[in-house]
Amino acid sequence: MPSSNTAEIVAAVRAQFGPDFAAARLAAEEQVRTFLDAHLGSMDAEQIIAFGRLINCHGKAGRERYDRFTPGFTGAIMTRLGSDPNTFNDMVARLWREPIPDALATLGKIYADRSSFPHAGSSLPSFLLYLRDPDRFGICINATMLGLAHETDTRYNAKSGPAYEKFCADLRAWRQQHGVAPQEADAILTAVMRADRPSTEDELPPKASVEEVAEGCFLDVEQVDQWVEALTTGMRQGVFHGPPGTGKTHVAELLARHLATSPAHVELTQFHPAYSYEDFIEGLRPQTSDGGLQYEVRPGIFTRLCERAQQAPNETFVMIIDEMNRGDLAAVFGELLYLLEYRGKEVTLPYSQHRVSVPPNVFLLGTMNTADRSLAVLDFALRRRFNAFPLPPDERVLERWTKGRADSNAELALSLFRLIRDRVGTDAPVSPGHSYWMTEALDAAAAERIWDYQLRPYLAEYWFEQPTELERLDADVRTLIAELT
Repeated sequence: MPSSNTAEIVAAVRAQFGPDFAAARLAAEEQVRTFLDAHLGSMDAEQIIAFGRLINCHGKAGRERYDRFTPGFTGAIMTRLGSDPNTFNDMVARLWREPIPDALATLGKIYADRSSFPHAGSSLPSFLLYLRDPDRFGICINATMLGLAHETDTRYNAKSGPAYEKFCADLRAWRQQHGVAPQEADAILTAVMRADRPSTEDELPPKASVEEVAEGCFLDVEQVDQWVEALTTGMRQGVFHGPPGTGKTHVAELLARHLATSPAHVELTQFHPAYSYEDFIEGLRPQTSDGGLQYEVRPGIFTRLCERAQQAPNETFVMIIDEMNRGDLAAVFGELLYLLEYRGKEVTLPYSQHRVSVPPNVFLLGTMNTADRSLAVLDFALRRRFNAFPLPPDERVLERWTKGRADSNAELALSLFRLIRDRVGTDAPVSPGHSYWMTEALDAAAAERIWDYQLRPYLAEYWFEQPTELERLDADVRTLIAELT
């Protein structure tokens, strides 16, 4: 739906960029035209990189910058374009010099068959047409298309010439409506896109149904039913295990909302190397008084939950243990190993000497990152007391998540997920999960941030002894982002 505060966003972006917002971009674009006229048809690899730098030039708050379309036209993208200068020079010359109808036809062929202009993506061909007539043509980048989609309630893509012309016509109408200069449009629509991202934090009802859990996790209802059946008819504890980014904690939290009779009956803790029996079951804690320092016995988080459950036998309580395998489990659980298997029976705790039990209305859900430690290294006595629920990287989850989201960029998300999954290995315990790409308004910049700051450092450790594997994947990821944006 159109933004309700478009005028405010326009004013805010203009204030952020400063009074020379459009003028600085006009001047930078004129430099690109001059460069094109001087080097058209003869650019070598270095000049192609320089060309990309000029495209990225603009001004912000009185300073010259080179990040207008970052990551487009920078780094690996322009290096790849420079690897085949003949194709680059030929296609750029056609888009720059052909009569407009012919240039539009060339752009349509590129969009329909990306192999005809490898690594150019959607942005470079459209930028060349934009330079020829900024008032008529738009720059086809994801952020601009997604922002305009919010304004017009229309979905845009870069898959054909007519689709591009539709985008340009709607962009021109929107600019005229809001008094936006062609040079301002990409920055303002990027801000619109970010301001209008849909909220993903809608609260669930006090007790979620199985269908709501499945919908919230983008899983089959039958899968959730099987988990519930395993927990309610057998062992009342389970551990979700899988690589990073498969949604283990999210799934555990949603399933807890189904099992617990109230959100207030769900407790969450996270294990770590310093987490102890004293934190989880009970321990001595220092207490100051008039008589000096004394020690008192304090119940741990799980013991307190069990006490609450015993006082409300008709209610259901859930404990979630995140990163379960990061603690010394045998030491942390102590007598709990026995109590989990024999619900209702009692043992005497060592500090308080109280008799305690784990009531049947308490469920225990854990999450475990197989990239840190696999389920197999757990103490066997502990493993046999937990249902093991695998959560592998799942393409279907990502596909379902993208449906109904106008700004999800499904093709980019799914293509990047598949590329990395297939390169690392489908069944590898470190294969990054789908949730890395479940981000609203995924564009080229967001995709590169996810790769640069989350996935690449993670895989660098995995491929510590095979750096060339990471280098190959790095180049292919950046190329794919360029081609699909």
